[in-house]
Amino acid sequence: MRLVSFGPAGAETPAVLVDEERLMPVAPILASHGLRANDWSELLGIWPAVEPVLREAIARGSESTILRSSVRLGPPVARPATVIAIGFNYSTHGADVLGAPPPVGEPIVFLKPVTALSGPEDPIVLPPETSQLDYEIELAVVIGRGGRRIASADVAQHIAGYMVANDVSARDVAFGPGIEHPLLFQIARAKGFPTFCPTGPWLLTADEVPDASSLGMRLSVNGEVRQRATTAQMTVGVADLIASVSATMELRPGDILLTGTPPGCGFQQDPPSYLRHGDAIEATIDRLGVMRTPVNAESVPELRV
Repeated sequence: MRLVSFGPAGAETPAVLVDEERLMPVAPILASHGLRANDWSELLGIWPAVEPVLREAIARGSESTILRSSVRLGPPVARPATVIAIGFNYSTHGADVLGAPPPVGEPIVFLKPVTALSGPEDPIVLPPETSQLDYEIELAVVIGRGGRRIASADVAQHIAGYMVANDVSARDVAFGPGIEHPLLFQIARAKGFPTFCPTGPWLLTADEVPDASSLGMRLSVNGEVRQRATTAQMTVGVADLIASVSATMELRPGDILLTGTPPGCGFQQDPPSYLRHGDAIEATIDRLGVMRTPVNAESVPELRV
């Protein structure tokens, strides 16, 4: 099942894709069964009750639908509790940043603010604080059943599904004084601007992705392929990532886990090639759809003295 959210930014409502052209809002369907449908993060927590109702409605085909082209698609999970990200999970990407392959051990974990989330066709806004705006295609895993200290062997019971993500980063903001001292890195600031986490176009439920360890992924800028890899190249696979992260923090329904990016980012080009106003990014992962996001410079009003 392909789960989406649609509507104005900040007021998205859940729906399912019936086919390539139509989506079906789920709120009226679930309301008739006494279930509220404000966001997928809530519904994924009670998925065993929600799923059969939605599958019956899709099979029945009598519910009202909306043309996909007539609405804005937002991030599939628009209001998660936490967006968790993993650094250096593809060895070549890590080596280019660190000067050597990252040490084997626990994955490197950081957080992105929920306010960085945006839809699969929303513009990425280039803020004036950076001249080194960069892209990072990533497989995003969405948590269904929450938990703490989840064993690798049990992870499948906790995954709601998968989607495409772009962990947009301002490289110059991130490094800054951190070049002299690692405690001065500005990772959260560099990756936390609004629109710096496009996700979508849909959340494909886990039952339709029997093996997430061999998905092809590709990102292009203005038609030029920059990143091409498969999830098989991850240093730490999805199951072990969730096991490791859940040892540190409680995972909740709807939480989003970004699993790392392969090589080919803008800073790895020769010469480096960062995103500019007017660029068009296309990011796709097998079976998970395509995100097409333009880059627009932020319009900052002048301060009047």
